[in-house]
Amino acid sequence: MTMPLPAATIRRALRRLALPLLLAVSALLAASFPARAEYWTIASEDHFPPYNYSFNGNRTGIDTQIVNALLKELNVTPVHRPLSWSEVVQSMDENKVDVGFQFIASPARFAQYNMIGPFRTGTTVFMVRKDSTITFDRLEDLTSHRIGVVDGFSYAPDFDAATYLEKVASSSNVVNFRRLILGRVDVIVGDLHVLNHMAKQDGRLKDVRVLAKPVGLIPRYIAMPKARKEKAERLQAAFVKLRDNGTITRILDGWLAE
Repeated sequence: MTMPLPAATIRRALRRLALPLLLAVSALLAASFPARAEYWTIASEDHFPPYNYSFNGNRTGIDTQIVNALLKELNVTPVHRPLSWSEVVQSMDENKVDVGFQFIASPARFAQYNMIGPFRTGTTVFMVRKDSTITFDRLEDLTSHRIGVVDGFSYAPDFDAATYLEKVASSSNVVNFRRLILGRVDVIVGDLHVLNHMAKQDGRLKDVRVLAKPVGLIPRYIAMPKARKEKAERLQAAFVKLRDNGTITRILDGWLAE
């Protein structure tokens, strides 16, 4: 006849079985319920091709693809908010978005925001009509000309500080370019690839030319509000990884080689 086990022995045996069973159940539950998705709001200028613009209902462009790649590295889903540039800056200042791009570096910007980058360098140039006799060696060469700029944009430190130049502000690069074609301004200033893209899109590439000397080579940054320091540290780490493994260079080459 088998003697029943003492109650204390049974309790010890059950305790030994309970922990592995609990761990197994926890693992099954974790597999059944995926981690909660993380979403970040991303502000950028509505129409700034080839860097950020909408195509077939989706946000695309060189800088958009770079930002998306950084967020993918963090397992974060971007929620893009195309805005006017002044609205991008306002949304950053009011801490209403997680990320804004693309910003030019300055002491004021570094004081205002967490600045990640630079993730690329842009070439700022002057564009004139094809038949124009305007030349540029020094900014003083442009004192007698009307120069189209976009309201709220920064271009290059020397140009931005040149209050003696006649700068005619517009709401966008598109308006600026059309003013040039119509003769309402003599020169426009902007990113080389942006101005050339607009000229091609309008079928007016043959009607304009870029002055040979650049205004400046300008590093571009992704910005985050100061209040979002922890997210900025994560994004900076992702930027360093994708910069060092060549991902950002491959994105740039893929677009600019087209």
